[in-house]
Amino acid sequence: MVFEPQVGILVEPTIRDVAKQAGVSTATVSRVISGADPAKPQTRARVLAAIETLGYRPSAVARSLKLRTTRTLGLLVTDIQNPYFPEIVRAVEDAALERNLAVMLCNGADDPGREENYLDLLVDRRVDGIIIASSGLQERQGAWLARQRSVPVVLVNWAAPDMRLPAILGDNRQGGRLATEHLLSLGHRRIGHLSAPARNAAAGERRDGIREALERAGQDPDSLVVVEGDGQVAGGERAVHELLKRMPDITGIVCYNDLTAIGAVRTLRSLGRQVPADISIVGYDDIALSAWVDPPLTTIAQPTAEMGRWAVRRLGELLGLAEVGDARGGVKGSLGPPPVILPVELRERASTAAPREAA
Repeated sequence: MVFEPQVGILVEPTIRDVAKQAGVSTATVSRVISGADPAKPQTRARVLAAIETLGYRPSAVARSLKLRTTRTLGLLVTDIQNPYFPEIVRAVEDAALERNLAVMLCNGADDPGREENYLDLLVDRRVDGIIIASSGLQERQGAWLARQRSVPVVLVNWAAPDMRLPAILGDNRQGGRLATEHLLSLGHRRIGHLSAPARNAAAGERRDGIREALERAGQDPDSLVVVEGDGQVAGGERAVHELLKRMPDITGIVCYNDLTAIGAVRTLRSLGRQVPADISIVGYDDIALSAWVDPPLTTIAQPTAEMGRWAVRRLGELLGLAEVGDARGGVKGSLGPPPVILPVELRERASTAAPREAA
């Protein structure tokens, strides 16, 4: 700190104070700090000693303006209240911290307008890159991605095939198939599905996986009874009522995600149905809560940590290139890099068992 006699207080030292202390110009101090232009060893030593003595900290804002980088990534998530997304946030933050990068987190709260406003804000704040962890492409969000070209964007948990954007997600079709094959292996033949709105890109893929497993087992895939929820606990509670009306003899349910499954379990219990004795339930995502509910959920585990870390690594690769025009914004109608699709796996717990007649 530097003492200013005229005001009688300690103030933060400036680059001029360092230059005066070291007997060099401010330009020399700047070169030593940035390392862009090597100084003589004795000059560098004097500057570093002055920095240490004064406790000088270079301005991050000034440095970012000069280097045209803020070393900050923007992270937009669909809904931070969904326990699935904080797991991605943690992985992104950990990977960013290892690279000495900051993360600016934005919660879209499942509102397309709010998401678009946040995307504009991140660009205005000059983040170096943006990660969008979402349940699917909203129309307004898609329009923003299609027209912006200033910041590299990477997608997590979804893909935009008609835009040149790197993306990573779990194998949703495989997940739906694994969940259904598990129930079939236990002896279930009357299986229903609690899905999510069509705007959730994974909904159709998981449903296709369920139908594929049924067909492989010799069942008519068109006989699958599907009721749409909203991907939340309350939606699962409502949807399972409708599913029971349409399929009173149901013994197994594959749910769009763990929140839907938790809602279904709550309703079944209130109706006097036992899980898994009367009806087996399979969730999806393997959120931390799924292992602690009663009964603990059998679920499909997604590699969320790996997806979050990959997104940061991919952005780092893009930012290290001299020209990354293909990754800066979307280009409608052009072929982009194929999405990275990671395998998922079944985590068997206590919410599934053989049906009574097969026990």
